[in-house]
Amino acid sequence: MAKQGALELLAPELQLHILLNANTPDDLHALIQASPRLYQVYLLNKDTLLSAVARRQFHPAVISDALFFAKISQLEYPLSRDTVLELCRTYPGESHEQTVIPIPMSVALCELASNARFFIKDYARNTLPIMQGLGRSLDLADVEVLPEYWPESPTSYSALSDSEVGRLQRAFCRFETYRKLFGRCSSEVDHDFRECRSNPPLTPAEQASLFLEKFPDFQVAEINCIRDFFFRRLRGVCSQLEDTAVDTLPRETFIFDQHDDVEGAEWASGVWLFTNNGKVYQDDHLEHLMSLGLSYIRRIFDSTGEEQKTLFIRHTYPGLIQHLETRFITKALEHLGRNPAAGDIPLLAETDAPFPCEINKDVGLDIPDAWQWVHPRAPPSMLSEGAYKGLRDWGFVFWDLDRLRASGILERDAEDVRKIRFKEFRAAHGPSVQERLLGPPSPLPSPDYDSDGSYPPEYDSGGS
Repeated sequence: MAKQGALELLAPELQLHILLNANTPDDLHALIQASPRLYQVYLLNKDTLLSAVARRQFHPAVISDALFFAKISQLEYPLSRDTVLELCRTYPGESHEQTVIPIPMSVALCELASNARFFIKDYARNTLPIMQGLGRSLDLADVEVLPEYWPESPTSYSALSDSEVGRLQRAFCRFETYRKLFGRCSSEVDHDFRECRSNPPLTPAEQASLFLEKFPDFQVAEINCIRDFFFRRLRGVCSQLEDTAVDTLPRETFIFDQHDDVEGAEWASGVWLFTNNGKVYQDDHLEHLMSLGLSYIRRIFDSTGEEQKTLFIRHTYPGLIQHLETRFITKALEHLGRNPAAGDIPLLAETDAPFPCEINKDVGLDIPDAWQWVHPRAPPSMLSEGAYKGLRDWGFVFWDLDRLRASGILERDAEDVRKIRFKEFRAAHGPSVQERLLGPPSPLPSPDYDSDGSYPPEYDSGGS
């Protein structure tokens, strides 16, 4: 008979204590795989154990948001307008003291934590080189960091602190919660295709009022940074797919009636976005992809080649693209008005950086030092301002003071850095694949025509 190991001989109470201290779902799985007795203890205490390990994946300041997300993830979709209104009225409303939660909620929490870890690593790799480039360049005008792509040789950086991870977790969690609440357009259509043939049940202005305006100004900026990051990264995927199409597709693929792109919609590979007409709708399509949520975006980033193209170009046909969830979160951010908390936040000290500030215990994570560097005397009057995109491109609200100091960014004039504009627009406004293969499209005929209704001979191109 095989000799029992030490774990097998421990009292069940001690075995349960060991399982309760598993740091990750993988650790818990490894323990119950290693010992039949531990597996039995797990089966008898599954809800308690999964609750404990799921909650441990999040920074304490993010627990309420994470629990709220887990709760709404169990609801039947699409959510009705009344349901969303009630959920927003009580948001987040999930107690930190809720130690045991239903197993499906624990599973949803673990999936959310896994996605957050993936994107936090992706975010750091994509944005920290931008901050370092800005901090170390002698001339800001010479900074040539293109944030659409991961750098070929990523700049090394120190491990993220608990507070940095917490801020990023909070932002990704709230982005996903927003998607769950408002990403479904109507109860009258098949949401497998996520079409929106009628107005959404809640307007962008209502969405901003119900959700985004609940947060302090710098936390709204966190969500806005995540939106910019996803838009930038998805634009990079789109650009890479365009480069591949130019290198691999024959010119004949795009030869069809220049005045009617119907044949483009029937292109076997379905990449209507790569035609001249489709290029116009690429930004809308990126918003649609964001509305599909963290798991779907992660699949795009994790994949390559034909699989990535299939995931990226889903449902891109003329007529349909206008009904997808375009301008998914951007429009709500644009509807944010004056900062309702502006009068309640004390003026920041007029001293050199780092700026001392009063920590709001209800927030759980300090007001970011870079936020105070940008607003040294008072918070902004507006919750969301497009002028700050140059700051959002390097995630200015996420990083600790030590990292900001090491980069040299705080030695810059905040106004000069704020004005920086990174060039994802270069890819968005560049030529389409069709144009790169065939040359610029023929100019449209002049509106001048003869009195009998026919165009003059110089405008008759013979259908070419």
